[in-house]
Amino acid sequence: MLNVDQMNKRIIRLLMSDGKMTYNDIAKKLRRSPSTVRDRIRRLEDDKVILGYYAMVNSERMGINADAIVLAKLQPGKGQEDMRRMKDVEGVREILQVSGDRRVLVRISSVDNRTLEETIFQKLVPMGLRDVDIRVILGSVQGQPYI
Repeated sequence: MLNVDQMNKRIIRLLMSDGKMTYNDIAKKLRRSPSTVRDRIRRLEDDKVILGYYAMVNSERMGINADAIVLAKLQPGKGQEDMRRMKDVEGVREILQVSGDRRVLVRISSVDNRTLEETIFQKLVPMGLRDVDIRVILGSVQGQPYI
């Protein structure tokens, strides 16, 4: 198991802010050799500390103008496999089990509020959601996770 020391945390922070940074870019910022940075990143990947890289997309430019969080209960008899199937519904970005009365949280995006509502009530609710509470996202402040 890899020890995530301060240097590894600094590397991770840099990659989280810009996943396209090269070994050389990171090495310059950290005053280390590119080979040291490369070896550390490979080890972080091998040990599954870094799980992958992805593109951050401007949703509005992609035609996504509605974003919501859906909190709900799961119907009796429904379980993990039912929740996994919800992930295949177009627009579903994330499904989490959370604490509280409504134990399922679904993050969903769509072209507009009407389509968002149709997706929730015509696709997700029939898959086992009940007592649905919809929170439309009005804005976002992109932050860094704590590391």
